[in-house]
Amino acid sequence: MIEAALRYQMEGDDWVKRVLIGGALVFLSVFLVPIFTVYGYLLEVMRQVMRGDTDTPPEWGDYDIVRLSIDGAKAFAILFVYGLVVGFVTLLPAGVLLLLGAVLQSGVISVLGTLVGSVLYLVGAIVIAVVAPIMIANFVVTDELSAGFDIGVLRTFVTNRTMLRAIGLAIVVNLAVSIASSVLFFTVVGPAIIGFVGLSAVSYIWAKGFADAYREIHGELPEIPDGPTKMGVDQTAGTGAGATAAGAGSSAVDGDTTTTVDTPDDVAGTHGESSGADDTSGPDPTDDERWD
Repeated sequence: MIEAALRYQMEGDDWVKRVLIGGALVFLSVFLVPIFTVYGYLLEVMRQVMRGDTDTPPEWGDYDIVRLSIDGAKAFAILFVYGLVVGFVTLLPAGVLLLLGAVLQSGVISVLGTLVGSVLYLVGAIVIAVVAPIMIANFVVTDELSAGFDIGVLRTFVTNRTMLRAIGLAIVVNLAVSIASSVLFFTVVGPAIIGFVGLSAVSYIWAKGFADAYREIHGELPEIPDGPTKMGVDQTAGTGAGATAAGAGSSAVDGDTTTTVDTPDDVAGTHGESSGADDTSGPDPTDDERWD
């Protein structure tokens, strides 16, 4: 799975452009907002992989970047909360010992605080590595922020062998990417590009592991809702009127769970009849044939 995950972003004719855009956004993540966009894209990777589509990575131009970034901000919020809680619980004892050592001017207590802090930091990192994949994947499945804090789902998946194997593989990929980024640190942009490919590979592994574990637990694949509105449909061609074009554009943006818009003829004469016409379009996400 690791090889397939690392090769994932190299699929398609425009993979160089896609990877360069992703690397540029990772590089600019120091300004915070671009990391939301990257996270939103990684959620789309997870959606497609969970549906069984492991050959066609999402293209940046296919999505509303603003909505993509908002979606990514939700994932960032989930990770931030867990990081805050785990960091507080694991580092508080070390902080108390270090403070006590400073007050009492005791080198032994200070050294003990440092050792306790190091051990707890490692434990906290492992906890995050286990919790994050399950909760982010559950958020993708339900498209609800509260799903990222569903302790019942966490209990169910944290003991599943398939999920634990995926978590272990993701950790291996993270370590390999970190080493490669360190080697190429002097190139400035190299670590950003490798980081994007690595994040995509980790998301691929998380999604594949969660989907397979979900099928083992529930007997079927999860139904994955659509993500941010697709931008690949010409919404104005042939309308001949600004108001009609604006209406069609509004329909495309407001339809959070659709990926198609009305044709000009539909807009002109079948406003009421076209509602919900594409509810059954697209492949069935529970079709086992997509997982051959």
